Amino acid sequence: MYTSSKWLPTIVVIALVVIILQGSYTFYNAKGFSYLSSDSKACNNCHVMNDVYSDWLKSPHAKHAQCIDCHLPHGFISKWLAKAESGVGHAYEFTFNDHLPPNLDASPKTKKIVQANCIACHLPYASNAVNPTLKNHPHGENALNCVSCHVGMGHKRGF
Repeated sequence: MYTSSKWLPTIVVIALVVIILQGSYTFYNAKGFSYLSSDSKACNNCHVMNDVYSDWLKSPHAKHAQCIDCHLPHGFISKWLAKAESGVGHAYEFTFNDHLPPNLDASPKTKKIVQANCIACHLPYASNAVNPTLKNHPHGENALNCVSCHVGMGHKRGF
């Protein structure tokens, strides 16, 4: 006698194998292992980043900083969590959106990370500057930050 519960484990195993194979194929073609590195070349895997990467190569920061030095937190756990969050977000956008914006705008969270990293790398000079990352700053989101004046330092496109 035919029972569906008899075939259920086989169907589940086949579905899992298909999902794993498709995921592995996608990971390989997307150069997934490169995202586990600190190399800025990984950030250029997507054609949408070509102009930004080219700008960065011509900037003073290219000699001293990788993309992750500015765009990710420096703590071990927070860096990997941010990398994972960013990777999932990028994968979703590239998979499910028909078009990508011509200019990539940093999220408020990323702007805070970049600001903190500017200050961390450029101490003691940055400690003498206005610090808009202080809570309850009178200008709120419109407060000056490092890239308000130093626009184009990492790459020409602001954020």
